[in-house]
Amino acid sequence: MANRDGAVEDLRVGLREVSRRLQREWGERMPDVTFAESTLLSAVQAHERATMVDVARALRIDKSTASRQVAALERRGLLTRQALAGERRAQLLVLTPAGADVLAAASDSWRASIRQRVDGWTDDELSQFVRLLQRYNDHA
Repeated sequence: MANRDGAVEDLRVGLREVSRRLQREWGERMPDVTFAESTLLSAVQAHERATMVDVARALRIDKSTASRQVAALERRGLLTRQALAGERRAQLLVLTPAGADVLAAASDSWRASIRQRVDGWTDDELSQFVRLLQRYNDHA
């Protein structure tokens, strides 16, 4: 059991380092949009008819947190709110062309960073890493 405990600790430290590196690299690569903002824009894009509730649920954040982030993105012209037919309170969240451009640039930058990190890995190693990461994330 001690060996497993050691591996779990190594994983904890490794995940912390990944998180720190991703935050640092994000700030260097994408100074105009935070990681949280990009994540919210991605959630809006992923839902065909995204509402605040949909985004908050998808990101596992409080609705008030989502609302503050949406308001900031709306002020910057990256998304808009549109009336939802038949609903008095719910509104659709829609990416603006500028929001779509920011999200595309963020995705391109993110993929470039990942490609750089896995350069030299075999296809099998990359596939195994993807499978294990999906398994890890699915257990949430």
